Amino acid sequence: MVTSLQRGTALPIGVLLLFVAALVLISVSRSTLFEQRISGNEIRDRQALQAAQAGISHALAYMQAGGIDRDNTPNKADSIASLTLSTGASYQVYYCDPIDPNPDPSKPYPRVEACDDSTYRLSCSTGFTTTDRFGLPLVLACGRSDDGIALQPVVVSFSRATTMTDSPDNPLISKGTLDVQGSATVTNYFNNLTIWTGGETKSIGNAGKTFIRNPNIPQPEMTESPPSDIPTSCKASEKYLCVTDKTAKGPDVIDQDLTLKNMSDEDMFRNYFGHDFATYRDEVATRVITAAQASSLATQGGEAIVITGSTASVSLPNGTIGSTDNPVVLIIEGNWNQGGNTTVYGVVYVMGSMGVQGNVTVYGNVSVEGAVGGTGSLDVIYDPFANNDGSNKLQKLGKPGMLSGSWRDWL
Repeated sequence: MVTSLQRGTALPIGVLLLFVAALVLISVSRSTLFEQRISGNEIRDRQALQAAQAGISHALAYMQAGGIDRDNTPNKADSIASLTLSTGASYQVYYCDPIDPNPDPSKPYPRVEACDDSTYRLSCSTGFTTTDRFGLPLVLACGRSDDGIALQPVVVSFSRATTMTDSPDNPLISKGTLDVQGSATVTNYFNNLTIWTGGETKSIGNAGKTFIRNPNIPQPEMTESPPSDIPTSCKASEKYLCVTDKTAKGPDVIDQDLTLKNMSDEDMFRNYFGHDFATYRDEVATRVITAAQASSLATQGGEAIVITGSTASVSLPNGTIGSTDNPVVLIIEGNWNQGGNTTVYGVVYVMGSMGVQGNVTVYGNVSVEGAVGGTGSLDVIYDPFANNDGSNKLQKLGKPGMLSGSWRDWL
């Protein structure tokens, strides 16, 4: 039998248990809600980060397709309009000049400040515009979640692929013979080697000649360009000394070099460019064209260009390709048979033979796996193409890519 005392005790205990159960339920509900919020925030953060990564990938493809000019002009900025992914997340990409004209010592260099929560705006530094472009930007991608709450920055530095690992240090190199019946004028202001051949140097033509620096002139820095007042005859010159002409072969000419003659074509290419031809063509060159498309090279500069077709005979367009400030690395897979009047600033590498029928001038170097001949005029003036800071302009002309170790997801 249940007494009245027992009934009186059971009631408060039941109320207490209900109260405890309510507290547990509230606690569990709050914990579940908190975990849902955490999970939701993680999903938003992941969406924003993935969107920012998509922006970096977009920027890489954009630059490799030529969307950013290659003039490396400082103090400029550019941007890609905001794009939305299939998930609903979106990204905005900004390009910031890696050279800060007004560096702030209290901030990291280079200076990238913020992805603004409301407008995606980037603050790089003062003095930038959104209409100008430049060559090698620092890229900021601002990713946003599908509901617009989470915002994630990713910053990456870009660099161009190395186009030459061992630049030639004399004007004219041929594994075969050199036999130009017109004239070949070869000039080297920086050292005493002008022509290097694996076969015989038979003729540089009746009007052909070679020049080296006058020994009374101090050794120039490799950051300099050769003097423009190159002599036209073998008369005495203040800056140049005529060494070889149609009657005499001087010590500046090395021919029938067995080391060069017996070098395989593959080894010669790899020594210059650090890759086999297929890898260079597919992964380094900024432009790959056929012989029929060579006319598109007029006025082009600052690129690593491959003209494909091992059986093709290539003729470059009349006019000038490259410049002292923007030289080219030009690789011709076939033969180079050139008429007309053509000037090239940079390195021309010919995987076949070279025939000169017109007037060809190269400021830089010509290297040929085969022979060099023809009845035209060939002028090669060695130029190391070095900037004032001593960095070689021919080394970084390849495809843009992300600089290893530069990726970061904070500002």
